[in-house]
Amino acid sequence: MPIYEYICHDCRARFQKLVRGFQDPEGLTCPRCQSITVRRAISRFATVKSEEARMESLADPANFAGLDETDPRSIAQWAKRMGKELGEEAGEDWDTMVEQMIEEEFQDEGDGKQGGAASEEPIGWA
Repeated sequence: MPIYEYICHDCRARFQKLVRGFQDPEGLTCPRCQSITVRRAISRFATVKSEEARMESLADPANFAGLDETDPRSIAQWAKRMGKELGEEAGEDWDTMVEQMIEEEFQDEGDGKQGGAASEEPIGWA
């Protein structure tokens, strides 16, 4: 039994419905506004990539488009995207670690120090 996503034409709500078979159920209504003008939406999906394909996508120059090396927030967004791409290999606390790094960077700027981690010895990446 598939789960389909639907969009209400009247209130634009998105909702899911477990459907028996592959036909839209009779009398389907929007759970928010009770409208009957709903249509099936194209659902998002995920694909499984090999480790080689993931590493190739990390090296894609398009990943660096819009990256401003002087802006900590830009670096944080890039790091979060890379963490998503790495998945479990990045570790469960990847996003927390990135947020902490950014907080420390802004705290150092507020103290008048010269750029937190950049003023220390570089960290070696394994």
